[in-house]
Order: sequence, then C-alpha cells, then structure tokens
Amino acid sequence: MTRFDRLHPELRGWLQHAMLSWSVKSVERIWAKAMRQHRGNVQAVLTELDRIERAHMIRDIERIWGPDHPSLPGSNSVRAAA
Repeated sequence: MTRFDRLHPELRGWLQHAMLSWSVKSVERIWAKAMRQHRGNVQAVLTELDRIERAHMIRDIERIWGPDHPSLPGSNSVRAAA
C-alpha cells in the first residue's frame, strides 16, 4: 500500500477508476515510459493509459468470448442484432 501511496496523484486517480486490476509495478513502468515519450504531459500520459487499458480489454474479450462479442469494434453481433 505504501508503494501505491507514493504514486503520482493523477496516476492514483486513474487507477481508482481503471476497469482492469493493474499492479503498481506494471503501472509505474508504463507511467514512466509514457512520461518520457510525452515529455511530462500528464494529460497525454493518462490518454495513453486509457489506450493501453482499452487494448488489453479488447484482447481479453476476443480471447475469452470470441471476435463477435458486441463490445468489440466492428463486431458482427451488433450488425446481426440491428
């Protein structure tokens, strides 16, 4: 918990609303890399975290429920139900 408490306040806030359960170690690594890439622009880094989380979710949804799951972009299930 101490390690979590030392995270950047914006990152802690992002984690509180994250859809996936991130380890502090992995999110610290991603945060540091994104901060370098975006030259300290916190908003750009938070957007990058959102993008990464969305990509992880899409990968997991496809793996678990298949490519026709309605929450996937371009899903055939959405078109079939319409």
